[in-house]
Parts: sequence; structure tokens; C-alpha cells
Amino acid sequence: MGVWLLSTSEAIVRFEYPSAKSFGTILDVLGNIVDEVLFNFTPEGLLIKALDPAKVALIIINIPSTAFLDYKVERELGVGVNLSSLVKSLPTMKKTDKLVFTANEEFYELVIEGITTKRYKFRSIEVSAEEVPEISLDFKVKAIVLATAFKSAIKDLKGVESIVFEAKDDQYLYLRGAEGGAEARLSRMAGSIIEMEVQEPSRNTYDEDYITKVLDLAGITENIEIKFGNEMPLNLYFTLVGGGSAEYLLAPKA
Repeated sequence: MGVWLLSTSEAIVRFEYPSAKSFGTILDVLGNIVDEVLFNFTPEGLLIKALDPAKVALIIINIPSTAFLDYKVERELGVGVNLSSLVKSLPTMKKTDKLVFTANEEFYELVIEGITTKRYKFRSIEVSAEEVPEISLDFKVKAIVLATAFKSAIKDLKGVESIVFEAKDDQYLYLRGAEGGAEARLSRMAGSIIEMEVQEPSRNTYDEDYITKVLDLAGITENIEIKFGNEMPLNLYFTLVGGGSAEYLLAPKA
């Protein structure tokens, strides 16, 4: 059983998440993009949308109620979270630790349940909801790749500043430094590409730092769906282990 930090009458939202470590990874990634974010709780689940200050990167986290060990929402609630304070306060979490989260209109509290139980309480802050229009893009390249292979490829390109994504056919996806140097190749034959569709040969350049900001999500998913095209954003879709998703949209580098 989880621990109630707010009394039953005070708590509007309460959930138990099976892996505190995985949820901590999500918080870390969000903290790489924005300092503050709004957690939107509905009976259907948790939705988070964050647009970076430069307005070149958008991340959408969607965790359905079925992904939680326990999920109770008395009514819809928006909880403003200061990620800078939260991430700095939380300890290093283990895979076996469980997270219990409770919130009302004023406060939110987290319990990390493991060998020892650790509790953290924060005041909810005022955060405006991100007004993000529905985006419908006709990506010319779509590939599902092994998360470990993609993470390794990006790490091999560390320091190139700009990464070129290129696909000429449905067999290979090339990642290389825009100014030359290192190159990584994902392929069907090697098993790093699971599925791939190329409607037209495509090539585009994206900021290495912005890709690295979400790379830790590769540790809590098995596969990543990559979509891009000529003069189009990069779309990375992470299906989270245990349920839910993280979608990342990054504008091309000028």
C-alpha cells in the first residue's frame, strides 16, 4: 500500500507509478527543456506539454491511467511544477523503487518507496498551459529503430553540434556531423532498423544538443519511431515501457 501524504479530504490527485527511476528520467528530460511545466490530470491520465523557450522543440508526455499501479482523480487538476527545484531535490532512484504522488490545488507531494521511504513536498506554482495547435505533417521518412542503437549512434556523434539525418532507401538511416567527421549508420541487415518507409530520399540537419536533451528516454523504451523529411521537423516517438508515450518535435537547424 502507498503512503498518503495529503489527507483523503485534501487530495484531488493520487497515483502510484511502478518505477520511480523511470518517472525520474521523464522529469530529468523535461528539466532539460523547460524550467517549469504543467501536469494536467484527467480521469484518462496524465498529459504534459512543454515548449522550450526558443520555441524550436516541443515535447508531449502522455501516460494513461492504465499505466499506473493506482490512479485516482477526483476532478481535473493542473499542477504547476518547478522542475529546477524538483529535480535537484530528488535522490538517485533505483529500478525497484515505487513512486507515490499526491496533489491538491496548493501542494504536490512525492514519496519514493524503497528500502527506505523518502518524502518531498512542494508548492504548486502558476504555469500557463501551452497552447499547442494540432500538427499534421506528411513525413517522408518513417523508421522504427532499436533505442539502444539510436542512443549509441548519437553518443558517437558527440561534439559535432549539428547532426544530418539522411535516408535514400528503406535499408539504411545515416546520421553524420554536418561539418564532416563522424558518421553512424543504422541498417535493416544489422537489425538496428526494425521497420522503415521512405517515400522520397530525404536529408535534414538538426541541433545535436536538442537531440541529446531527450536521449535518456531511450533508456525507458525498447524502440524509437523516427520521422523526418526535407525541410521538415524531426519527430521522435518513444513508447514507454509500462505504458504511455513521449513525443518530441524538433525544428530543423537554420
